[in-house]
Amino acid sequence: MTMITMEQIEKAFFKIVGMYCTTCKPIVEKQLKNEPAVKKIDIDYMTDSVVVQFDQSLISKQEVKDRLEKSGYKFVRIATRE
Repeated sequence: MTMITMEQIEKAFFKIVGMYCTTCKPIVEKQLKNEPAVKKIDIDYMTDSVVVQFDQSLISKQEVKDRLEKSGYKFVRIATRE
């Protein structure tokens, strides 16, 4: 019997403190770019928000946040109803 592991995709919502322009976006994206557990990163510098879709069986929300903060910006997690 073979086991099939299903991805457990979850979204983490963050507010970025101190990002003011589009040139900051690649600096933030670079922190998770080569992480296979991360499926999508949406950054909106106009609203200072980041949404990261990731496989929670491979990486935790805290690990996502820690990696993002390596960019030099502070990230505050936002509670959502999703």
